Amino acid sequence: MKNPLSLPLRPLAALLLACCAARAADPGAAAPVSERSAQLIQRLKMLRAKENDFGPAYRALYHAALPWYELWGARDPKPVDAWMVSPEDYADRLASALEKGRNFFAENPGALFPLVFRRTLPGGTEFNVNYWLSLPPGFPAAGRSFPLIIGLHGSGWIGHKISFKAGTGPGGPTFAVTPIDMDGPWQIDFLNAYLDELLAILPVDPDRVYLEGHSLGAMATWEWALNNPERFAAISPRAGVGEPYRAVRLKNVPAWAIHGENDTVIPYGFEEEMVSALQAQGAPVRFSILKGGEHNMPEDLDQQQVVDWYLRQTRSHLPTPPDPRAALGVGPSGFSRWDIVSQPQSSAWKSEPLAKLEQEQIRDAAQGLFRRAHDRGEVVDAQLMLELDPGAGTTTIWLPVPRPLHAGPRDPAAIVLPAARFVRFYGKGILGAREHLLAIQADLAAHGHVPTGPLWITPLSMWWTSPEGLYECRVQTN
Repeated sequence: MKNPLSLPLRPLAALLLACCAARAADPGAAAPVSERSAQLIQRLKMLRAKENDFGPAYRALYHAALPWYELWGARDPKPVDAWMVSPEDYADRLASALEKGRNFFAENPGALFPLVFRRTLPGGTEFNVNYWLSLPPGFPAAGRSFPLIIGLHGSGWIGHKISFKAGTGPGGPTFAVTPIDMDGPWQIDFLNAYLDELLAILPVDPDRVYLEGHSLGAMATWEWALNNPERFAAISPRAGVGEPYRAVRLKNVPAWAIHGENDTVIPYGFEEEMVSALQAQGAPVRFSILKGGEHNMPEDLDQQQVVDWYLRQTRSHLPTPPDPRAALGVGPSGFSRWDIVSQPQSSAWKSEPLAKLEQEQIRDAAQGLFRRAHDRGEVVDAQLMLELDPGAGTTTIWLPVPRPLHAGPRDPAAIVLPAARFVRFYGKGILGAREHLLAIQADLAAHGHVPTGPLWITPLSMWWTSPEGLYECRVQTN
């Protein structure tokens, strides 16, 4: 069976064009169904009166399963992957079992059941998506709750058609769910509403909720955990990118990051930035670099080892550290108030100047800088910086030399950056940094500051080239 957590990521530049608030496609827009599909839909509708035949533990499952064929299975005539049952076959099996008084969920241990999640949030955003659920052995048991693993797939499965997958025996020791993202980057408001739903309909132990994801799903794993660390007992991002400046948020959330050594889609140095920031905070973090591994997780990845690690973790009830994002001071204008900061002497490697600020070029330049650290047996322990030279129309990527190398002989390839004073501000949308600097020049001059030279940008958000992407900007001053 293919793992939805091991699928390719579309080019990052294309993803950045996707609307981060994109909504799921409207099932009502699907093509007319066939006569057989219409009959199956009618059978399942008539069987909704049987939702409570097997007790309250199963009622919510049937309530989410019986509409699935009408809303998702019948809407797309294309076949599903060969390892899934066709939607028509699944709908017929489900209907036949209920018509004969059999509990379809109970008689299919270890199966993947397609269910429907529908919710309108207070702001009016509508979500109508489908997802997979597998049940743990022992479900249901009076007074017993079970752990939950949420798996977020990569962009290769955006809008992917799913169906029923029969089990070969008892499932894993936890509830496991895979929501299907319908369009664009994962949305945290959807994910929080989705988890709320799972906690309401399943006997989940809220102290043992675990989150994992691959590629685009790994980015969402980092982001969701950073936004809501109080919800998770542990996380495992695979081949992703985090937000190192917010690492303190995960001080009490164990993380096990996994990345392929030869990943050319998202070089593992990006994940290393996040891991290093967590280590600096004293957070419980593990990092596995898969020797020879590429972007997709290998088929022989020992997921059971990760599950066993999950089950040794329970949710922390310590106070959640404040979010550094709130302290940036970025207001309605999209920018913070400027201040003056002093930067000590440092050293860094730099790339060749790039003519365009494009994600792929930046990624390739970053890969070369990461390799400098890795070839010296060190890890990337600071974030990349961008030097924007408006006069030349170029961008240069810089990587601070890892701290352990500071004590030895200076690397001749590294460039010393002398101590200096800088005007600093935070903003949204990197392309507006130059215009904002021009807008505040009179105010700076009134305080005796004359900024000169290029703009130094440190990206803060995962989606930092988007209009909402956060960054720190510094410009040298007298």
